[in-house]
Amino acid sequence: MQQLPSVDTVFLSMETPETPGHIGGLTILDPSTHPEDAFDFDRFVEFVAERLALCPRFSWTLQQVPLGFDRPYWVETPDLDFGQHIHRLAVPSPGGQRELADLASLLYPQPLDRSRPLWEMTFIEGLQGGRVALLWKVHHCLIDGASGAGLIEFLSDLEPTPAKCNPAQLEDLSQAGTPVGALRMLANGALNAMQRPGAAVKHLAAAGRGVIEQIRTEGLSGTSMAPRVSFNGALGTRRSIAWSRLSLERVKQLKRELGVTVNDVVLALTSDAVRRYLAERGELPEDSLYAAVPVSIRAEGDKSIGNQISEVSVEWATNREDPLERLFAIHESSTAAKARVHSGKLNLVEAIAESLPPGMLSLLSHVGASLAESSPLPSNAVVSNVQLSPHPLYVAGAKMEGMVPMSLLAPTQGLNITVLTYNGEMHFGVIADPDLVDNVWTIADAIPKALGELEAAAEADPRFAG
Repeated sequence: MQQLPSVDTVFLSMETPETPGHIGGLTILDPSTHPEDAFDFDRFVEFVAERLALCPRFSWTLQQVPLGFDRPYWVETPDLDFGQHIHRLAVPSPGGQRELADLASLLYPQPLDRSRPLWEMTFIEGLQGGRVALLWKVHHCLIDGASGAGLIEFLSDLEPTPAKCNPAQLEDLSQAGTPVGALRMLANGALNAMQRPGAAVKHLAAAGRGVIEQIRTEGLSGTSMAPRVSFNGALGTRRSIAWSRLSLERVKQLKRELGVTVNDVVLALTSDAVRRYLAERGELPEDSLYAAVPVSIRAEGDKSIGNQISEVSVEWATNREDPLERLFAIHESSTAAKARVHSGKLNLVEAIAESLPPGMLSLLSHVGASLAESSPLPSNAVVSNVQLSPHPLYVAGAKMEGMVPMSLLAPTQGLNITVLTYNGEMHFGVIADPDLVDNVWTIADAIPKALGELEAAAEADPRFAG
C-alpha cells in the first residue's frame, strides 16, 4: 500500500481544466543514425515498453479517496499494454518548425486520463529531413523537472545501439499495492487529518519568522507583490508553444566574466525578451516584474523519481534598461531568495501539501481561478532550468537532436519559460495561453538576441572588457 506523497498530491489536487498538471517535452530525433536503418513506430513502441517495464510506477494508476478526504493510493496495473499510451500522428506539410509547433500546441494541453497510468507519448512523423518528433507528457505528481530529465536519460543511450538497461539507473523507492478497502481508507484518512493542524501551525510559524527576517534584511521592498500585466489573468484551456536555442558556452563565458551564475544569465535573457514584448505593446510597468523560480532541494547525487522542489520569487529587473544593471539586480535578488530556501525557513509547496486535504486544495484551485484577475500576484511567470546530459543521446537508435521542454501554467500566470541544457546547448521552451500572449514566438525569438546584447554590453564595459 502506497499513498501519494503530500507534495506530489498538490500537483494532482490543484489541477483544473484550465490548468492541467502535466509536464513534458518535444524531442527531435534523427532516425538516420540507427545502426540498422530500422527505426520505425513499431520498434520504438517495443523499445519504450522494454525500458518503462523496468520502472514500475509508469504502470500504476491512482485510487482516489472519496470527496478528497485524504491522499490517493498507487495501485498496480497488471499486464499494462504500453502501446496504448503511445500514439502516432503526422505533422502537416511541409513539416517545418511552425507546423510542428502548431500540432504540439494542440496536443500538449489535453489532460491525462486519471483512470490510466498518468503518462503518454505521441510519435510524430513527416518532419523535414526525415526527422521524427516525440511529444511526451507525464503528470507532475509522478516527477519533477530533475527526475523528468532522469527519465529522458533512462530512455536513452550514449550510443546508437541500444544497451541492455540496468534498472538501478532510475531510482524509485515507492511501491504500489492492491486497491484499498473503505475501512482502511477511513482509518488512514482520520490519522492523517489529525496531523494536519500541527503541520499548519509549524508552517505558519516558519512563514512568520521568514517574513520578519526578510523585512529585517531586505526591507519592505523584499516583500513586494508583482505588478499585473496582460499575461496575468484567468487562463483558458488552449496553449501556444515556441522555442529557441543558444550556445551553453556563450552563457558560461558571461557567467565567468561577470561573476554571476548560469541561472542569473537565463533570468536576464528571459527578462529582456519579456521586457521587449511588453514594451512593444505599450504596457511595460514602471515596477519590476517577478519570476517564480523552482529550486531543487534534492541531495547531491539523488536521482530518485518524485517531487523534491521549492520555489522562490526573484526580481526580474524588467524596469532596468541597461542589460548589465538588469543582470546584477537579478543576481542580487536570486542570491537572497535562494538563501532563504536553503535556510529551511519555509517551503511553500510542502506547507500547502501538509496543511490541507486534497479536496480542500481542489476547491481552492477552482475558487482561485475565478478570482485570478483580482488576487495578489507574488510573481508574473515561471522560469526554470533543467540539466540533461552534456553528451549526445540516442533513443531507440535515433539521435536526439534537440529537446523543447514544456511545463505547466499556474493560475494567473499565462506564461512559462523552461530551459533544458543538453549537449552543449540551452533549449528554451516557451508555453503560453494564446488569449493572454498573442504571439509566443516573439518572446522565444528575442532570447538569442538578448544574449548578443548582453555580450556586447559586457564587452563595452571597461570593468569586464578583455
